[in-house]
Amino acid sequence: MRVISIPTVHLSVPEQLYRELRSKAEELGIQITDLIKVYVMMGLKKELSIVGEGNSSSIDELNSRITYIEGRLSQISKLIESLISKVSDLESRIEELETPDIVSEVFTSRRKD
Repeated sequence: MRVISIPTVHLSVPEQLYRELRSKAEELGIQITDLIKVYVMMGLKKELSIVGEGNSSSIDELNSRITYIEGRLSQISKLIESLISKVSDLESRIEELETPDIVSEVFTSRRKD
């Protein structure tokens, strides 16, 4: 499996802006960080179009959708990893339940003697 390194940016915003971002992200069903990525991408594309090197709005829309899909894919991937872990735990518990309890069998046989 190939590991991809993604740089991290920490951002401080006023509480009111954070609440607005959180509300919009929940409305779209994405994480706040993914929403911020979309807004940054939109801002960069708009800046490029103002300079004269801009792209059409359809490309901007596609880039926004790609960013959204990447965010959802990340969420689904984490969910699958969590489900795999839980299934593994359940399999271990089932195996423990199906394995005979040697200690109780020894005590039971000693009591009969």
